Amino acid sequence: MIMTQRSLFALLTLLLLLGGCSTKSEFYRLQPTVTASPGSRTLHPDRILGIGEIQVAGYLEKPELITRLTPSRLKLHEEQRWAGSLAGSIQEVLQQNLTTLLPGYTVLNYPWDEPVSDRYRLYVTVDRFDGDANGTVTFAGHWSLADRNESKVVTGEKFRYVEHGTPGIQGIVDTQNTLLERLSRRIASKVRRYF
Repeated sequence: MIMTQRSLFALLTLLLLLGGCSTKSEFYRLQPTVTASPGSRTLHPDRILGIGEIQVAGYLEKPELITRLTPSRLKLHEEQRWAGSLAGSIQEVLQQNLTTLLPGYTVLNYPWDEPVSDRYRLYVTVDRFDGDANGTVTFAGHWSLADRNESKVVTGEKFRYVEHGTPGIQGIVDTQNTLLERLSRRIASKVRRYF
């Protein structure tokens, strides 16, 4: 009897807590911002670029959006979340941006199912991708382009972009899209020199 009363009390307490924790989560997704020019595209079979899985800093692997309060203090937003992984979203946007910026190239996100071999593969590591309360976003990391036939890196560089956007979560996400476009344009300009 005592065990049943305790179980009932615990169940009622849990139900009250759950009822009081009703949240309305908002979900965000990065979007490509490069617009395609009208016209047909002729694909060249020797121009295949693979994009490897994006590596992100551990603090960015969480589903919640994160803002920076001070250089060493972060805030996790429980009700504002990424719709999917941030790394996957960055990879998808890079693929779409580069497809638009590199007409004639086939740009694929690794892993893919098709029996297509990519000689050149792009690797991106993101060390920082967050904004502050004023809407200032910092995007930092490094990228490299590897020639898989020669087993060597042919080009790459560190990057650090800072953009002052609109305050608030939506403003930060919009600015992140802008910075992804900036990185995409830089990578595209380098890729064109190699193949």
